[in-house]
Amino acid sequence: AVIIGPARSGPVSNRIVGGQLADDTQLPYQIALFYEGRFRCGGSIIGHRHVLTAAHCVVEENELLDAKLLTVHAGSASLKEGGHRYTVKRAIAHEGYVAVQHDIAVLEMKEAFQYDNYTQPIALAEQEVPIGSQVVISGYGRVGDGQPASDVLLYNTMFVVENEVCQEITEAYGRGLICLDKKGTHGACNGDSGGPAAYDGKLVGVANFILEHCGGDYPDGYAKVAYYIDWIRQFLP
Repeated sequence: AVIIGPARSGPVSNRIVGGQLADDTQLPYQIALFYEGRFRCGGSIIGHRHVLTAAHCVVEENELLDAKLLTVHAGSASLKEGGHRYTVKRAIAHEGYVAVQHDIAVLEMKEAFQYDNYTQPIALAEQEVPIGSQVVISGYGRVGDGQPASDVLLYNTMFVVENEVCQEITEAYGRGLICLDKKGTHGACNGDSGGPAAYDGKLVGVANFILEHCGGDYPDGYAKVAYYIDWIRQFLP
């Protein structure tokens, strides 16, 4: 049976399956989201005071998490060294979010991000990504099922596949999702939720869920940024 699960499993820092270690300036838009001081999800800087992540990262039992308990780590590929911590002012989940549908959210920060070589926003994709395109995913997810947690940022490459491929597996895939496949035991894992998929220097996807298990044979589900572009922009200055 195919099991759909969010790309996270509790308050532990995890790693991208089969990934490579990122340096501090390679993915300056990547952030780590913490709740009550514990790592929870990934995300992407999309403005001086805004982050894009997954709705299930900020919603539990149909209720938004208390924004006062959310913080964002930016500016370092390590969660233990360097970087800065920023306080979240409010979390905004898509009003249509349920299960794996419309799994996208915006975080508004209390203070502006300090842009430098280590902290930069990523542009939002407005167009569909061509089928077969290679995209870069990143996050703090586990190396694989049963593997130990880590506090370092990793990245990997995946490929955009047709929606029909995904629809054969689960009806959860719709126009608002981008389906990413990989070679071998690579892909997203528990802990990578909310993290970015980037193509041609733009943010094209937000990590939503994995199918079956980390690095399995099935594609991974990402919210399609181009589909939600108008919803996202209403919160940006």
